[in-house]
Amino acid sequence: MSLSLPAAADLAQTAAAFAHWRSTTSAGARIPEELWSRAVELAARHGVSKVATTLRLDYAGLKRRLTARTAPPPVPCATPPAFVEMMLGLPPSGPGCVLTLSDARGRSLRIEWTGTATGEVATVARSLWEAAPCWP
Repeated sequence: MSLSLPAAADLAQTAAAFAHWRSTTSAGARIPEELWSRAVELAARHGVSKVATTLRLDYAGLKRRLTARTAPPPVPCATPPAFVEMMLGLPPSGPGCVLTLSDARGRSLRIEWTGTATGEVATVARSLWEAAPCWP
């Protein structure tokens, strides 16, 4: 992938800034956020591989920063409900069953049903249990 003249100039300018920082800083020092920001901006426009190679950066670290920058912000939510009732439209017939899940953090999930809807209940339970909580 070839870069246009302005893109090549931006990349060369940032590479010079990294080279200057590396020559004036002791080994093992953290890269300043200003330089990381410039690298991430270039990676968004020209690709992680090209920028990481040119600026002599860790590909995975640059990719992680780019992904974090472009990820949607977490959706704030209200206090989690203490109880949620879901009506799955299943007729109440046959023996009943209760599924209770809990973990070390104190989260719990209890599902009660009647009939033979075990496959559907297991799918619903798994999706609810594995969903990332929107509260700490």
